[in-house]
Amino acid sequence: MNLKNNEAGEEPKNISISPDFLWLCQELFVKIDEISKNNTKNLSKPIYILYYEIIERFINLWRNTVGNDIYPALRLILPYRDRTIFNIKEITLAKALCLWLKLPGNSITEKKLLHWKEYASRGDKLSNICVGEISKRRSEYTQISENKKFTRPSRISIDDLNSKLDQLSLERNSKDRGYKSLANSEVFQYCMHNMSFIEMKYFFDILLKNRVIGGQEHKFLNCWHPDARDYLSVVSDLRVLTKRLWDPKVRLEQDDLAIRIGYAFSPQLAKKVNSSYATVSKKLSNNFLIEEKMDGERIQMHYKNYGTEIKFLSRRGTDFTYLYGSDLDSDTVAKYLKLDINVKNCILDGEMVTFDKGRGIVLPFGIVKGSAKDVLTQNDVSSEGFSPMYVVFDLLFINDTPLTESPLHQRKDYLTKILTEVPHHIEIINTVKCDNEELIKSSLEKAIYLGSEGIVLKAYNSKYSVGSRNDSWIKVKPEYLEQFGENMDLIVMGRDSGKKDSLICGLIEYKNDDKLKSLHIIEVTSADENDTDQTIGNKPKELKCVMSFCTIANGLSQEEFKEISRKTRGKWNRSEVTPPPTELLFGTKIPVEWIDPRNSVVLEIKARSLDNTSTKSHRYKVGCTIFGGYCRQVRYDKNWRDCYTYSSFQDDRISKQNQYKRTNHHQLVSPKKRKQTKNYGILSSFQNRTVDIIKKTDIFTNNSFYVMTDYINEYDNKRTSKEDIIDMVIENGGKIVYNILLKEWDYKYLRIIGNLYTNECKTLSKRGYDIISAKWILDSINNNRAIKLEPDHCFDVSEELSDLANLRVDKFKDSYTSILDDSSVLKCIEDNMDSVQDADNYELYYSIPQFLFYKRVIFVVHDATYNPHVYELQTKIRLFGGETTDDLDACNLVVIGIGYSIDITKEVRNIRYSISKRVHATSHTPLIPYIVNSNWIQNSIERNVQLPEEDFPYIAT
Repeated sequence: MNLKNNEAGEEPKNISISPDFLWLCQELFVKIDEISKNNTKNLSKPIYILYYEIIERFINLWRNTVGNDIYPALRLILPYRDRTIFNIKEITLAKALCLWLKLPGNSITEKKLLHWKEYASRGDKLSNICVGEISKRRSEYTQISENKKFTRPSRISIDDLNSKLDQLSLERNSKDRGYKSLANSEVFQYCMHNMSFIEMKYFFDILLKNRVIGGQEHKFLNCWHPDARDYLSVVSDLRVLTKRLWDPKVRLEQDDLAIRIGYAFSPQLAKKVNSSYATVSKKLSNNFLIEEKMDGERIQMHYKNYGTEIKFLSRRGTDFTYLYGSDLDSDTVAKYLKLDINVKNCILDGEMVTFDKGRGIVLPFGIVKGSAKDVLTQNDVSSEGFSPMYVVFDLLFINDTPLTESPLHQRKDYLTKILTEVPHHIEIINTVKCDNEELIKSSLEKAIYLGSEGIVLKAYNSKYSVGSRNDSWIKVKPEYLEQFGENMDLIVMGRDSGKKDSLICGLIEYKNDDKLKSLHIIEVTSADENDTDQTIGNKPKELKCVMSFCTIANGLSQEEFKEISRKTRGKWNRSEVTPPPTELLFGTKIPVEWIDPRNSVVLEIKARSLDNTSTKSHRYKVGCTIFGGYCRQVRYDKNWRDCYTYSSFQDDRISKQNQYKRTNHHQLVSPKKRKQTKNYGILSSFQNRTVDIIKKTDIFTNNSFYVMTDYINEYDNKRTSKEDIIDMVIENGGKIVYNILLKEWDYKYLRIIGNLYTNECKTLSKRGYDIISAKWILDSINNNRAIKLEPDHCFDVSEELSDLANLRVDKFKDSYTSILDDSSVLKCIEDNMDSVQDADNYELYYSIPQFLFYKRVIFVVHDATYNPHVYELQTKIRLFGGETTDDLDACNLVVIGIGYSIDITKEVRNIRYSISKRVHATSHTPLIPYIVNSNWIQNSIERNVQLPEEDFPYIAT
């Protein structure tokens, strides 16, 4: 029996009055919590079977005693899926309860509620803490003072509670949603006076939109109807789901999953392929469109009834209409929508970005929703600041007709005919028609020059594939140096507890992996979808094993560690008591505790590079690990089926190796082997000239210098040419002697500079002249004064002068009088790194601050004038183990600071232009350095980890 045959039938009805909310708590919520708290080894059956038994029993009870309409209960069971908005955060609820309990200010209990995470043990939630404190001060039932006795409170049914919650949602629009308005709300007070402690606990979780039944959503939906999960991913609405799917015998047909106006759906996504430009062009039949890849949030706009009703929905089904406008008279984005008067309804697909009205540029992703909120609170929306801008790239539905089966070029044509652009508010993305690989190169080159995320290639005649990622849409993004691929979603499989937990993460391998290799990048189809049995074709993913890959501690706050512990409470097993099962494959590094991946969490990991050292090959089952691993976020919306796979890792690894082979021209060279290369443009510190040099200081006034050779820094082998040394002397007030035999100088103030034993140097030494190193010149400039000679400054001097120099340093060769030279510290660091390359505790050295920027070669933008900020940045980089360079082709990071006399925006454009030219040097996407602002240096030092570069973009107009 199919669904369409019954659509005209009756809607689901309930046969009895609404059950008590307490009954729902006791029959479902409490029992699920009890299983999650139990130790798995003491259970008589597998934990997932116990979950299914409880859920099936509850659903059978509901069908037999209540009816076929489960929506009243479902919105309480899955509150984060319900579209009712409360705008209640944890701090708001905690403060409201403090006010309701009339707690003294700054009392211990108030502090415990407001800072509950500091007091909570593993597995605790705010709701548990709140009920615990309430139970100490209130009885189970409210005392009626008139009767001088306790009476039972009013019964709160499921329908009653839903009605109260709807009221509470309406109050957020009419009143400011602060803790005072919540505490004084009649709805809130009614619930608090009439609920038992068990009801309160889950009531608080519902207000906070927490997962009341943990990660058991898929089990509940499967038990209710076999198509419920798939249908929810299309409509993203619990009310629609329960109206359509109430009889398990009535199944969906394929066209029931078509997009419809007013309901969120999973958009088509672009696929990343590791192929040459020629291969990509051939995949698209040499007939495709190129668009810029926008850095924003994917938003679909549903336009109904000639604009009287508008919805803005995210790719996960989140409703952002309240931010962007519900009709054509709304503020922010909706009021700028200009559609043809004959358009009754339509669905637009696009990207919501943030536009900086002051500078006239699109800003990086991260402040999109914030910019809308700012506009909503401004009286003058035209004032300078940030505003949301909707960039449209597809039309999917018009006047009750889906267009997903229409070719892309036709949809684009319809879009331009019905939508009028309003610059900086609603725009249609620029599109270029292409038929060869050269246009891919030139488009990517332009994207790199503009600092864009990349480009998207779309087959000219392609249909729109809902919720799919295939070869008809291909994204081409710049590949960055010092980074292994894109962010990886890894499953947590082990844990070592300590002052700060470290989590062992792994790669997934499937039993039917040979059939998945071409489609292993799969996105979840709706918000908060956990444990979905995603399939390829008709076959679900079957777990073969999880292979340990890396250990992660950086990037996770203590609160996040606690939240992970709460989500996984009762699901950990101690390795010494219960050895890991055969499907969990560890190397020699066995964690103290392990967890079944089906019960675990997913971390989004950023990696600098692969670590293939011999000491790591056995520690992790994959055979290698990552260097500089950092957790970007905990992905509660994903599960093990959505994780990074072993086959994906192998493909990316081969691709990365091939990229390095293809880009030898830009490959980094060991600092000790690198030769001095031509400096980049106006960023050269000094020019090879001895006239027309502007004097900056009087450091070397009255001193004469005879310079014989170049200077090579023994730490990093950087060469300073003889001409550059002469320029430094003149810039700082010194005089240059070109012919020492003329003796047109005062011997007392003569400084002979040499660093190599040339014939001239040997001759002058034999004649009794003292030869000093150019290091003295550099150190004097760094100290902003002519410092006294120390041992490092003496190249070939008399014994008397050498003894005098030795008196000016301690036994560790540290100066008593001059500022510590960072090169001496860095030399020590470099020596230590060479000595520990093969040590067992090699990875520990990377946690030492001095090694923070080890292997980093950083190009710091600077001009010819002295800039204290630039010098400070360069010093910090070197003191923390990095290297600075003036060769753009040799760097793996570009840092933009502040306080320049040059036009920094123009200079950044020059740098991007130079980097973008690398596109034509290879047939594949080139490796390029990130361009970041100087906050990346300071914040990385403060956190003692190299933070993700994309979080610190330099924004140039």
